[in-house]
Amino acid sequence: MKNLLLSVAIGDISGMPYEFHPTKDYNKVDLMHPANDYTDDTVCTFACAEALLHHADMAQTLHARCRADWDRGYGGRFRTWLMQNTVPPAYNSYGNGSGMRCSAAGFMAQSAKECIVLATLTALPTHNHAEGIKGAVATALAIHYAMKGHEKDYIRQQVLRHYYPEWADKSYAEVKARYHFDETCQQTIPAALICFLESHDYADCVKLAIALGGDADTLAAIAAPMAYAFYKSMPDELVRNAKSKLPQWMLKLNDEMDAHVASGAASSAQQYPQGEKAYGTPVHAAAGQREYRGTARPAFTPEKISVLKDDEVFVFGSNLAGIHGGGAAWAARMHFGAVMGQGVGLQGQSYAIPTMQGGVETIRPYVNEFIDFALSHRELFFYVTRIGCGIAGFRDADIAPLFGKALTIDNICLPRSFVEVLSK
Repeated sequence: MKNLLLSVAIGDISGMPYEFHPTKDYNKVDLMHPANDYTDDTVCTFACAEALLHHADMAQTLHARCRADWDRGYGGRFRTWLMQNTVPPAYNSYGNGSGMRCSAAGFMAQSAKECIVLATLTALPTHNHAEGIKGAVATALAIHYAMKGHEKDYIRQQVLRHYYPEWADKSYAEVKARYHFDETCQQTIPAALICFLESHDYADCVKLAIALGGDADTLAAIAAPMAYAFYKSMPDELVRNAKSKLPQWMLKLNDEMDAHVASGAASSAQQYPQGEKAYGTPVHAAAGQREYRGTARPAFTPEKISVLKDDEVFVFGSNLAGIHGGGAAWAARMHFGAVMGQGVGLQGQSYAIPTMQGGVETIRPYVNEFIDFALSHRELFFYVTRIGCGIAGFRDADIAPLFGKALTIDNICLPRSFVEVLSK
């Protein structure tokens, strides 16, 4: 297959005239609209592909390439990120930008696990929210499975139903009737997947995405590479039109990606140190440690912790009354600043998650609150202990699934027993 990255650019270019002038009339969508041009979706896609192909720093590459092609319609928060002279921290976005720029991960990956690693890497510079990462992973996996020859039913089950189960049984007509402009992963990625799943060929998929009447260029940029990976062909006139608009560095990179994939070259995540760090403890467990903010950290939460670095936080199981009298709660009070009478949240260098108020489902909201807190406090590194698995009487198999989202969050460290449960 040739022009892999171009398949994204064609979707973006075709949808561009309809981003702010939407139509829901399929027959009025002109894929060769005279005003069409590439947007931020294409720049970000090629930048991420460049970083993966050259084993370069993802954030720096994305930052540099987008700053060099400034007037391409970047979103407000991403534009603010670009305006900084040095690469700033990620800003916890769950916008659909993570889905539109990750296609290289799907094209390059040799396995689903590697695809998840590489897709996560493309998201993390800015879209490090759990939904942002999920959007990139779902998009890339759909491309990967299509590249490997899987049928649509398989992709529907393994991607759409797995990541967006509430969308899995919806039809295109049902989605279109209620669809409107939305820039979140939650509303964009599953809609793009449905466009692909109900399409008949590449051009039909792009037109279906545009005719939803939403964020047309991004919907098309996400759905189009899925369609190309599956159908293996694109209209020649669309290819020629895209090549006439893209800068030379993109055309060169497009050829480089084609050659890389055609050669069957391994794209092992071991070649991407940022990817190992991004994916979570299962990826770097063999090394025994990770690195966060320039400091070596353990791969898993140590069984005994008596000393913390200044930016580290001890996460323990508590009770709502804040009576920290035993187990990890006692250690938190003795060593890390836990406050008697405070049963939830940050206190000193500790963070309390209540586990003794009922069943597992009563714990879930507090775990979700903790994960959101960790994502919004990237300056801190959190060691999660085996909360609920001591005095509260739960098993690792009961509690670990509550932390599924934390596997891809690089400032949360989980116990080995939790990771083993989640890895299964």
